[in-house]
Amino acid sequence: MKYLVLLLFFLLHTAVDASAQERLTLDDAIRLALEQNHQIEVARNNEEIARNSVHIGNAGLLPKLDASASSNYSDRESSGSALTDGASTTTSAQLQLSYTLFDGLGNVARLKRLIESGRLGELTARRLIENTLFQVSTAYYAVAAAEESYRIARELAVISRERLQRAKNRSVFGQANAIEVLAAQVDLNADSVTVTQARYRLDEARRQLNLLLNREIDRSFTVDGEVVFPETVNLGVLEQKAVENNADYLIARHQRRRSHHDLRLAQSARLPRVDIDAAYSLNRTESDLNLSLSDPDRTLRTGVQLSLNLFNGFQTRIGIQNARLELENVKQLEQEAELILHKELKDAYEAYLNSRTVLALEDKNEQAAELNFVRTEELYGLGQVTTTQFREAQLNLIRARSSISNAKYNAKLNEIELLRLSGMLMANLTFN
Repeated sequence: MKYLVLLLFFLLHTAVDASAQERLTLDDAIRLALEQNHQIEVARNNEEIARNSVHIGNAGLLPKLDASASSNYSDRESSGSALTDGASTTTSAQLQLSYTLFDGLGNVARLKRLIESGRLGELTARRLIENTLFQVSTAYYAVAAAEESYRIARELAVISRERLQRAKNRSVFGQANAIEVLAAQVDLNADSVTVTQARYRLDEARRQLNLLLNREIDRSFTVDGEVVFPETVNLGVLEQKAVENNADYLIARHQRRRSHHDLRLAQSARLPRVDIDAAYSLNRTESDLNLSLSDPDRTLRTGVQLSLNLFNGFQTRIGIQNARLELENVKQLEQEAELILHKELKDAYEAYLNSRTVLALEDKNEQAAELNFVRTEELYGLGQVTTTQFREAQLNLIRARSSISNAKYNAKLNEIELLRLSGMLMANLTFN
């Protein structure tokens, strides 16, 4: 009875202490990470850089307009002659428009390459964000597990403290010897060390999550340790979603497409190039120093230029050969990425099913350990079991509770890993 009173006091104290702290759900943690995490912010900036680079101007599909102006002063004299040419100033200004009509479709290939690079930038950013969210989920459930371990450790210490007091009381009435009291004291000391270590691991887990959320490192909070699992998980559906949405696989696929455009770009060097340009210029030459352009000579010039490279030291041929080899490389990497994806997805699926089975077994084991401890505690109060037997039942219960806690959060993380691999993590930001 006294044990139950102490345990109720401990639970009440824990509840009051928890209510005074910030309550952080996984949804809250994910929202804060999306808003404040440094790596996610960098990923979004890189994505914006890649998106800004996708422009027809970067591909050479827009004309080029240049303006220039110059002024030259000269002072010339003829040697050995009385005739002097004197000083003069030549001032000019020009506006030139140029455009490439055809470059072997290199500018078209360059634009398509930029589009693929932009898509790669988006996928790379999504991959980093998904990995960061998985890290946040892992850190969050590490805090949840540490909180349960700390609670279990304190509960263990409460039981040991009650046992020590009971041994002391029995010793006063001659029902227990000094060895039993000393054994209870040793166990209480060991349990106190366990509490201290559990508290340290809890603080460390909180600091890690605060780091990912870009908050004050020592900010105290509690988390929601409840988890809910889906009723069914279909591997076939996950594989289909993974091929359509997995960031790593899509990156490999778009790298192959970009390499295809690199080959087209290299091949464009074999075709002729047609450029047009038009220029309008103003020129004026004046005696002495005069920088004005009043009453200048006006010139309008237009032209078309056709060029074809006949030989450049085999640079074009080497470039095409290397582009073909690079395309073959990325094709191989794309096939490998697909195999890796299916392998990792199957591993994660099996790990999830195994963790759910382990969780069910641990639940049964905890129930048995709970019943065993309650019965042993009753018999210990009646003096029908030894101190060693009571301690063993106590440790078995604590181990069972720790095991089910670890199994529960491990199964949830395996579920989140399945979402990440299938490319559905960003669409399933609510984890119960």
